[in-house]
Amino acid sequence: MEFTPCHPQPFTFQQAISFDPEVSADEISRLQNSISHLKRTQEELQEYADDPDIAQAIKENNQTLASQDERIFMLKLALTQRG
Repeated sequence: MEFTPCHPQPFTFQQAISFDPEVSADEISRLQNSISHLKRTQEELQEYADDPDIAQAIKENNQTLASQDERIFMLKLALTQRG
């Protein structure tokens, strides 16, 4: 099976398949925690979204959220490929 990410990722899908399942599970948990904190930050930043610098930070954070969501999907998919 092939998977082509939309966002730059620190590893390929083939590399993810070879990861120890415990390492993948730990990374998924870490990413979920990161996403939770970043979403909270995004909510707080919305109050100041009229500031161009804050608006840029919100945009960049949205890209980070999308990348991390995709990485979780990739790791979960890789775990299913291991059998």
